[in-house]
Amino acid sequence: TPACTLGVVCTMAAEGEILVLVLSNGMQFSELAAVIDGLKNSSKSMGSHARREKYWQAYTKMNSKVAGMDGQAYCMLMYRAKEDGEGECSLMELTKRQKGLVNGACEFMGQKVKPPEDPSSKNWCLVFSEEDAPRAWRDLMEAEPCICIAPDGVYVSTLHKRVLCKALSGPIKSLKDLEALIAELAPEKPLRSISFTGNEPPSVNSYNTFVVGPSQLGPQLPPTIGHVASTSTHEIYAYFLKRKSAHTVGEADKLIAQMLTDVSKGETAIVLTGKKEAQIAVKNSLMKRVFVHESMGKFIDFVRNDGSIEMIVVSGPLEELGKFGEFGGLVFELFYRADLSAFG
Repeated sequence: TPACTLGVVCTMAAEGEILVLVLSNGMQFSELAAVIDGLKNSSKSMGSHARREKYWQAYTKMNSKVAGMDGQAYCMLMYRAKEDGEGECSLMELTKRQKGLVNGACEFMGQKVKPPEDPSSKNWCLVFSEEDAPRAWRDLMEAEPCICIAPDGVYVSTLHKRVLCKALSGPIKSLKDLEALIAELAPEKPLRSISFTGNEPPSVNSYNTFVVGPSQLGPQLPPTIGHVASTSTHEIYAYFLKRKSAHTVGEADKLIAQMLTDVSKGETAIVLTGKKEAQIAVKNSLMKRVFVHESMGKFIDFVRNDGSIEMIVVSGPLEELGKFGEFGGLVFELFYRADLSAFG
């Protein structure tokens, strides 16, 4: 299978469960092969025979993919397991933009493995497996970044990527100074993009900006500025996702309120719920935007493959998601009022 570029393979993750994901930032292909060989040997100590066999096959196929290749490995290797039969390994070359990011334009967090023969090398590869692998793929390719204000600076960050945008000499000590700092934060000035797919610097909004680490400002902060005491990247991004979820659920509940008002007035719907209705709307190019719960994987892929619909995926237990949860975790808006029963 020929290599392809990461800019055009965002749908590949949907073709099978991602079991192993490896991101290399330019080590030699021979060094990458040695790293994979080491991972393969370490899989012998995994618990069950079935699990050992699955990973042995994954690393064997990965090694076959890079064997005999020359030069620097700026690439991702993805092994996707299949329910029946052998899995598949894909090698995806990094784009020019992605090469810049892995070469120091931003910091990457995760299990970094160095070449076995040169542990002091500046080159590394990140290795993700099991449930961490699809999560890392989504984080690298499509995750929304948050804006973190730490004692040493302002960062744009996801779970596995971050970049320092503005250095600070210490913790912000007054709400006035914090609000003045946030007022100065704008795309490119100084907020930077860490997107793998294009130059997409974030803008401050009502949920994506917060203070991280110990701070005396916590009780004084308005709802638009959050605070998480932890400095763990996992806990920081989990806090961001919680704030984002609360915001998106609020937006979804507004649509549901509009739907209920229309129903009470006998109006033809412009906001609806239900999977069957949603599929009709997508197939007939009527859907403008949709809020959907993360559990509806097939429908999410269905909408994503359409490519023209604004989709907001909501995470969290349905019972904690207000009216959105009560209505099954799916609400969508049409371009115009329409009776979907007429479309069959």
